[in-house]
Amino acid sequence: MGLKEEAARTLDTAYQAALSAPNSSCSHQDFIDYVIDNTHLTYKYILFTAILSKATDESINPLCLQKHSTLPGAYDARTVCHKVIVPFEMEVLRKALGGSNEPFLNKPARFPELDKGNAVRRGNDQAILNALCDNLPLISTSEDAYQCLVYLLCKLIRIRDEKDSLTRFTIEDSMDLPAKLMQYINEALKVSYEGEVLTLMVAGVYHLMYLNNPNAVVEVHPVNQSGASGREVSDLDIYVNGRLVSSNELKDKGYAETDVRHAADKVINAGGTSMLFIEGPRGEKSGNFIDTVQNDYMSRNFMLRILSYKIFLSVTVPSLENIDCEEFVRFILKTARETKFKEEVIVYLDELAQRIFGLTRE
Repeated sequence: MGLKEEAARTLDTAYQAALSAPNSSCSHQDFIDYVIDNTHLTYKYILFTAILSKATDESINPLCLQKHSTLPGAYDARTVCHKVIVPFEMEVLRKALGGSNEPFLNKPARFPELDKGNAVRRGNDQAILNALCDNLPLISTSEDAYQCLVYLLCKLIRIRDEKDSLTRFTIEDSMDLPAKLMQYINEALKVSYEGEVLTLMVAGVYHLMYLNNPNAVVEVHPVNQSGASGREVSDLDIYVNGRLVSSNELKDKGYAETDVRHAADKVINAGGTSMLFIEGPRGEKSGNFIDTVQNDYMSRNFMLRILSYKIFLSVTVPSLENIDCEEFVRFILKTARETKFKEEVIVYLDELAQRIFGLTRE
């Protein structure tokens, strides 16, 4: 039996141990907390992979990322991560780690091994890399690694369960009115949180628009982060039966013509035929270019429209077949958590729903 199969068995055993002893500890928990509670997604998967692999085979070197590393104990870490950890995290842990499909394709995992000299951004990224390089070699036995694995799984189970509890609530049907939904959205948009609130409000409206279409996916991408998704086109993409049907660029700050053209060109390159560029309350254009740029793209058989959020909402909300405020709030909170939006955004929108919709939890 190969490392991949053995690792899968070790992971299942450790998961059962974590379920039966949810308060398990280990001698490296401060280090594990530091990496998992941090913001760098790839390093979380690297840590998980190293601990699982070491718990499975004591001879492996937890610093290694690729099997052709010249360090003793080199192994195929990417296969363990992509074939064992990723599906387990998706299906059992429900994306508690972040929900990345192929984390070892990201730059920090594309070196032969972890080394403090690897090219990473200074500051936080370098600090996490340093912590991994200093602490992983200290996990020297399979027994030690297994205890770390159980502790890590206990932590991820708690994160999973907290995410689940976030979306378990009730909103009375009497709140299901266009005016009530608009009241919530307008109140929410009084603050920006770097455009995250605008993105969630528009995404929530689209979710209600496609609520009765099981083949539709409203895909939200992290604000101000490029390349976060393998098929990311714009800030907010809608797919039906796997086909891109709507692209939306959302801007709640000042922008220039180059920003609009860059966003539109990305959609064209992805095979899209239209895009909405939606201004938030703080979205101010630099210059008088709207007619020119819209006509330019129209001449290329691409429909581009730059419009304010007020116009977008005034047209879409009254035409929704179902106003379901409970579903709206559940979607935006779940999306915010899974897309790694700011925790204060989640708290803000949750408390606002309690105030406006009367959201209650058991």
